[in-house]
Amino acid sequence: MTDGAPEGRAPPVDVVAIGASAGGVGTLADLVALLPQDAGVALLVVLHMPTAGVSVLPEVLGRAGKVTVLRAEDGQALERGRVLVAPTDHHLLVDGDVVRLSRGPLVNGHRPAIDPLFESAARSFGSAVMGMLVSGTLDDGVLGLGAIKRAGGRTAVQEPDEALYPDMPRAAMAAGVADVVARIAGLADLVVSCGAGRSGPIAADPADPGRLVADEAAATAVPVSLSCPNCGGALWEYQRDDVVRFECRVGHAYSPDALFQVQGQALDDALWAGHRALLERADLARRMARRMHRSGMAASATKYDRSADDAESRARILHQALTSSQQTEPIPDSAS
Repeated sequence: MTDGAPEGRAPPVDVVAIGASAGGVGTLADLVALLPQDAGVALLVVLHMPTAGVSVLPEVLGRAGKVTVLRAEDGQALERGRVLVAPTDHHLLVDGDVVRLSRGPLVNGHRPAIDPLFESAARSFGSAVMGMLVSGTLDDGVLGLGAIKRAGGRTAVQEPDEALYPDMPRAAMAAGVADVVARIAGLADLVVSCGAGRSGPIAADPADPGRLVADEAAATAVPVSLSCPNCGGALWEYQRDDVVRFECRVGHAYSPDALFQVQGQALDDALWAGHRALLERADLARRMARRMHRSGMAASATKYDRSADDAESRARILHQALTSSQQTEPIPDSAS
């Protein structure tokens, strides 16, 4: 691993895949602003974003620099000196010398997600691809950087001390999948160096199929007593080297950190749904009690009133727990 901009000319690549999350808009704009109009690589960008609405990231990046920035379209060809940005609610994938858009299962709770871009780029371009992770929370992209590295490509991350949210770069460094650690200026220099003198059409250069088969065989998979928070299906745990991934039958995939976060979100939703159900049960019981009172059925009315009291009491306890809970601080490593 090297710090700062690499010395000398970097190994040539045709495709640079960049992943960002929280704090990524300004970071990506700073990076694009430093690139020349005739950059010799095709750049692909995934930024975590809400699934609703239309992303304005292409317009933001287009105003930031000289390179052409476009919202990716399915089947669009890769071209040097052009940046393709993943649209809202679609994974951005590399398929040979074109990109594909997919509304496949969420990965690490996101669509678009970074890992699918990196992994598909590694399959299509092997050593001719470079993956970059910049500002973001949790660890989406770490598995993808590992795939690029194993395919012979190059990997780089933003210097954590510079990143607004350093989790993603730090996670990649901890997993040993970051070849270069640099500030944004150094990452821009790296892109320029990798694309120096590159011209003409971009042709796919797939990773060695034998290497990919061996790579998949090296990943051990075991069932775990956990369910997918997105669909409820059983999860399998895949591990290669020190990197762990959980995946269900339909393809929802999670890193451990992402699974913990998405589980928490699903639990929160379930608890609020339970709170709503208790309030509705209490309301129905009150209605039944009033009807019984009007009919002169005092004993039945009392039974329904007690049921309403019980439901309202449970709802109050659940509401207090939900509204008073605070996000806990991460548990520090034993070594820290």
